[in-house]
Amino acid sequence: MKVRFIGALLLLVMSVQVAGAADKANPAVNASDKDSFQTVSEWVRKQMDAGGRYAETNGEERQVVNARLDEMSKLFEQKSSVDQMSIDEKKKLLVDQEEINSILGKRDGDRLICKSERPIGSNLPVKTCVTARERDQRRREDNKELERQQVNRQKKWG
Repeated sequence: MKVRFIGALLLLVMSVQVAGAADKANPAVNASDKDSFQTVSEWVRKQMDAGGRYAETNGEERQVVNARLDEMSKLFEQKSSVDQMSIDEKKKLLVDQEEINSILGKRDGDRLICKSERPIGSNLPVKTCVTARERDQRRREDNKELERQQVNRQKKWG
């Protein structure tokens, strides 16, 4: 009973990762075997590069994700499917996957960030939503504009 539960939980966690990534590249896999895991692993690594969905991961996080993907790959090299793994191996696989999901979930450029604000002169809140990537891009553009204005002001007044 526990083996089936852990196996089902592992498949669910891995399929959630793939399903959440459906709008970019849809490998259409349930990473229950070595080949499907390899597809997901390659996709995640590619998305951590510049311009990818997880491009906001910092160096340390990227190292952790790559290390956990390597550990999971080693498990799949020993046993070609989740069904063949022992309970301890399945637990290790699940723990590694959870750590990866935790990091990538925080750094997902496509995750929606919504906030409710009251416009000036109104008591009715307005909900606005943007992706993390759009928010970060806007922040960078605003900082650039602020620096440009400060430089121009210094040039004007000496």
